[in-house]
Amino acid sequence: MAQRYAALMGALVADAASMGTHWIYSPERVKTLQSLPHFPFIEPDAHHYEGVEGYYAHDKLTAGELTIYGEWLSLYIRLLSQPGVDTQTLQQEILDYFGPGGEFIGYVDSPTKALLLTLFSMAPEDWPEDSGSDDDQNPALCAVPALVALKMPSVELEAEIERVVGITHQNETAIACAKAFASALNEALRSQRMEPVLNVLKVKSPEPIQEKIEQVRVLSGDVNDLGHVLAIANQACHLGDSLPMAAWILQNSSSYTEAIMKNILVSGDSCGRGIIVGALAGACYGFGNQDGIPISWLTTLQCGEAIAEDIEQLLHNAGGAF
Repeated sequence: MAQRYAALMGALVADAASMGTHWIYSPERVKTLQSLPHFPFIEPDAHHYEGVEGYYAHDKLTAGELTIYGEWLSLYIRLLSQPGVDTQTLQQEILDYFGPGGEFIGYVDSPTKALLLTLFSMAPEDWPEDSGSDDDQNPALCAVPALVALKMPSVELEAEIERVVGITHQNETAIACAKAFASALNEALRSQRMEPVLNVLKVKSPEPIQEKIEQVRVLSGDVNDLGHVLAIANQACHLGDSLPMAAWILQNSSSYTEAIMKNILVSGDSCGRGIIVGALAGACYGFGNQDGIPISWLTTLQCGEAIAEDIEQLLHNAGGAF
């Protein structure tokens, strides 16, 4: 159970750590911010986005808070701890949390906006189970660490991915990538070795993404740098680029901290990639010691105690002992 706990916390901490530089599309600019106190847990600042390609989205957040990616995962952890929770209940809770008057305050991404519009447009009894939009971006991965933590048989897990991810995403690539991430995360929990994890991620991904993952993984020597990787996959929000970029980051890191810092320095949608990088690195490296999630990073996570309680409830209901 400790590794499942580390996978969930690893994803959430990675999201919070990336928030202050999220959607700055300039590795050079992000690198200059490393000298700031408490980096990477820095306050979002509009000045950091000036003069480079980027989008300043998190003006309402402070250091250590989650972006909408982490908020989605945190919500799934709470909701999926309810045994047998049905689709309409999930949709209602999502609407109550992210919709007007809900607890969430901040940037809302395009698949979430599309879902809220769909749910608002009809009575709850008429909501379709496949309420998601045709979107292939990183939010499709947010439910996966919570679903994997429930320790379901593989056939049941794939069906639950189709159901739960389908609430927000009705897109073949999104569903396939969510399943690939789930398979890789299960391998990380089993072996705690990154090489087989990345092998599984590649084999289970859609064919065009397989090819990109293979291309970035065979880079070596003088060409194994971000400049060459960016000729294969970019830093944006689409899963076709994020999975290969995450694979390169994880293959070229030997600890949780190194993986998260490298992900941040890649720039772009670091929070979206952070869900996959953080979960897989957390599962492989665990907590503390030289390689695991730093305890100081855990204490920097805002609302960390409440999140820990929610994770413990999810894992308790999934069975097993700490």
